[in-house]
Amino acid sequence: MYTVEKYLNTIKLNLNRKTNELVKAFENLKKECFSKDTVVLILSTSFSLESVNVFLSANEDMFNPVDLTEGYVDNIELIEEFTLYEKNVDLNEREKFSDFYENHDLEKITINTYSMWIKECFDSANLDLSIPIYFGVLDEEYILNLVTGEWEDPMEVEFCF
Repeated sequence: MYTVEKYLNTIKLNLNRKTNELVKAFENLKKECFSKDTVVLILSTSFSLESVNVFLSANEDMFNPVDLTEGYVDNIELIEEFTLYEKNVDLNEREKFSDFYENHDLEKITINTYSMWIKECFDSANLDLSIPIYFGVLDEEYILNLVTGEWEDPMEVEFCF
């Protein structure tokens, strides 16, 4: 039988297994050399329960990566693909899980849990960057400012120079 509590515990367990890796990846950003055209760093992920990963891109604005310049980093895979939640079950069980997932609005809950884990890892790395850094899930409306912990509309983010 599926329960939201069991589901979230599984998600958190799988995230916790990757915590040290992500914290170290954040810490390593201190050593990276980004182009002078880099205005913002964007962490993004494609999201499914079977596979997630985290990529960082150096952007000239909220939507456009900087042009690749020799000697500078333009994107980094912070975490290789891993599984948030996987059930090796037959088709009938998959349908039951799918219904459970939809009926309990678990996509929103999962994205929030995943995003807060990213924020916690960022905070644990004690990273002090001069460049703003955001996290977003592809196809989602809002992005998470990793410095402030606030959700923001990327269309409204402005940078002061």
